[in-house]
Amino acid sequence: MSDQNEKSGLLQQRRSKLIGFIITEASAIGVLLLAGAFALSSRLADSALALSVNIVTIAAAAAVAMIPIIFFAIAPILPRGD
Repeated sequence: MSDQNEKSGLLQQRRSKLIGFIITEASAIGVLLLAGAFALSSRLADSALALSVNIVTIAAAAAVAMIPIIFFAIAPILPRGD
């Protein structure tokens, strides 16, 4: 029974990690699409505002690229068995 409880707990952890990943990645992609669409569709006369929009777009693109690495490439620290 203990083995089954451990598997159930592990599956729950994986599911919650995947749900968190999907929510975070979707949010970052949404920000990237909104900032990119705004940057492409508007002609900003103020150079400071144009620079700000460009920085937000680049930061969102970097976040979209880094989120999978943060969620899945960093190995979890597992407790040692007896």
